[in-house]
Parts: sequence; structure tokens; C-alpha cells
Amino acid sequence: MKYRLPCERCGEKLVIDVSQAGRQLACRCGATLEIPSLRAIRTLEAASDVSDKPRRTSWNRNRGIVFAGGLIIAVLGLLTAASAGMSWYTAKAPLLPSAHDIEASLADVDELDAPGAWEMWKDLRDQGLGPYYEPAHWVFKVSVRRVFAVSIGGLVALAVGIAAILLSMFLPGNPRSVEPR
Repeated sequence: MKYRLPCERCGEKLVIDVSQAGRQLACRCGATLEIPSLRAIRTLEAASDVSDKPRRTSWNRNRGIVFAGGLIIAVLGLLTAASAGMSWYTAKAPLLPSAHDIEASLADVDELDAPGAWEMWKDLRDQGLGPYYEPAHWVFKVSVRRVFAVSIGGLVALAVGIAAILLSMFLPGNPRSVEPR
């Protein structure tokens, strides 16, 4: 049979069983309660309406914050990974000069006479080659690596968010009693 033991500090009535006689019990307020002897337990208020189901815990502020933070991190990670994945999927490799274009340029150089080559050299000396541009295939390769790293970062954020959501489900909450007070 179950009985209600009142806490001396907060007044909450904790449900005890006769098999707990002589033991100690901790209240939610932090007080340690001495469970009386079997004879003294029978003088306490009976708790006949209490079921034997374990107490469930309700959400508290900490669990809610961890859950919401995990959800936000997971959604942002998923969006980041999806965006990077779409960028990677739709990326187009730069067009390199074809063999025909290279052959045509080499044929133009072969047809240069000495005065034409001298004029071209003077123009290059005076005006320079112009600004340096990275080769297109190198820029493409670097950008694909960057997109891949961002997508991996998004997937890691997704995993961390899911882990936080799962953690929030196992954090202790406020015990919710099924018996009336």
C-alpha cells in the first residue's frame, strides 16, 4: 500500500511504499526525508489513487532551450548543405581552348615575319601583358573545393543539431506527478 509523506521544508507530499520503511528519500526541494517505521507509516495519509506507473517528466526551460537550439542548428545545417550541394550540382566547368583554337594561334605566330614580331615585342614591353588572371580551370577547382567544404560543414552542423535534439529528450525534467495534490 502507498502513503503520502509530507516534506518538512516545502510541504509537498511524496508517495512512499511500506517497503521503504526506515530508508531516506530526497525531496525535489533538496531536503532529505527519513521514512518512518512500518507502524508510523500506517498513520500517514493513504495514497490509494496513485497508480504504479512511473512518473513522467515534463519539459523545463533547459530542455526547451537545448531542443530549440538543436532544431535551429539542424535546420541551418541542412539549408547550408543543400545550398552548397545545389551549387556543386549546377556548377559548370570553364571552357578550355580547343585543340583547333590552339593550332590557329600557333599558326598565326608561325606566320609572323621579323618586323611583325619586333612590333609585337615592343608593344608587350611598353604595355605589358595586362593584369594576371588565374587560369579558369584552377579557379573552378578551388571553388568546387570550397563548396564541398561548406557542404561538409553544413552536414556536421546538421549532425550536431540532431544530437542536441536527442540530448534534450534525455535531460532530466521536472517530475510530473499523476496524483492530485
